[in-house]
Amino acid sequence: MTQGLTSTEAIVLGAIQVAIMLVVAPLLFGITRTVKARLQYRRGPSLLQPYRDLAKWCAKVPTESDATSALTGFSPALVLAALMVAMLLIPIVGRRPPLAGFGDLLVVIGLLALARFVLTLSALDAGSAFGGMASSREVAMAALVEPALLLALAGAALAAGSTDLGRIAMAGSAAGATWFTPALLLAAGAFAVVAVAETGHEPLDNPDTHLELTMIHEGMLLEASGPRLAVLMYASELKLVLIAGLFVAAFLPIGTAADLAPTSILVAIAATLVKLCAAAVALAVLDATLAKLRILALPGLLATASIVAVAGLAARLWLPA
Repeated sequence: MTQGLTSTEAIVLGAIQVAIMLVVAPLLFGITRTVKARLQYRRGPSLLQPYRDLAKWCAKVPTESDATSALTGFSPALVLAALMVAMLLIPIVGRRPPLAGFGDLLVVIGLLALARFVLTLSALDAGSAFGGMASSREVAMAALVEPALLLALAGAALAAGSTDLGRIAMAGSAAGATWFTPALLLAAGAFAVVAVAETGHEPLDNPDTHLELTMIHEGMLLEASGPRLAVLMYASELKLVLIAGLFVAAFLPIGTAADLAPTSILVAIAATLVKLCAAAVALAVLDATLAKLRILALPGLLATASIVAVAGLAARLWLPA
């Protein structure tokens, strides 16, 4: 069986992966805010505050603009569904993704683009100036983020000889330290820049502001309220877990479970939690130590990520192994 796992083992490990990612998504958001506050010598909110916020929004009565259409009502479900399907295509706990054989990294990138497309349409649907401005910025950034993301992941795919994320994770686990070639490190560096852009953190975006001159992602949520806001915020938190999991699967596939032995499962769960928490802390450090770039400077940074990814591909193709 592909990736050395039977269908039963893949289903069990996939269920564990889904449970972990769904439960810890708000916690990672809380870790990022708390670490950022401590680095700025503030107490900051509780680690559990994101869970309380979601419960509070779910209990509120939604308020919608008179200009909205039916798209506003079902867009949160579409965004969340696209991210959850993408999550099932990434091997994080086990060496085989829960939906192995149903899609590769190209499908994951497409699902991320679908979620972004629906979210921007929803923000435009409200007819507000803030939603339109934030949507235009999001689409402009996506035109630079998505090629860089594809090029970065292509470096890992080229190293493994496949675009299947399960095969990539398996190849990385089997290669050990030899997996981390200069070409792969360049691709990982490019992906790190893309990850910051995709999750909306400094220096590309400020997740803690609604100022007109700085907001991108937050501006698309200004017209959302009640349960719709809760679903969209949860989708945003889940996207952080998804992006971190994608990085882990492609560039750091260490500690994944190869069977259902209790030791393997415990090691895989611990490794997954450590990697996800490390990603949350890294984003908090960026938020606390870097200032947001001017919006006109963002294309240069994202273009640099694409150039670094292309350099990694060139090193893989033409330099001696």
